[in-house]
Amino acid sequence: MSEEKIILVCDDDEIFRTFLLRVLKSSGLNAIAAVGGDEAMEVLDRDGQSIALMLVDLVMPMRSGWEVIDYAKKRHELAKIPVIAITGLAPDPEALEKVEKQCVALVHKGGNFDVDALLTKIKALLQL
Repeated sequence: MSEEKIILVCDDDEIFRTFLLRVLKSSGLNAIAAVGGDEAMEVLDRDGQSIALMLVDLVMPMRSGWEVIDYAKKRHELAKIPVIAITGLAPDPEALEKVEKQCVALVHKGGNFDVDALLTKIKALLQL
């Protein structure tokens, strides 16, 4: 993995994705965006060794966030990238169990979204 710690933000919601990128960059973090699952997989193929953390929306059209997470976890060189799952929906018990096994955190992008808590978690994961 390169010295620079890059965060991959994968979310089909343009407003939330843009908001996250601005928050991350204004906090001195290096972040890149993927509009959906297919684009996230392309970024992982091209730049996977530079990705230090992924923020992945679980529910997206075409390819879900779960497909992106599974794709990364099945590739040896990407399997250890920590994932913060993002959702706007209340996850069912099965999804929560899957999040606990495959992700380091779950963020709800609803009304009680706590940007400071997210930044604290990200900085801890990146050891900043």
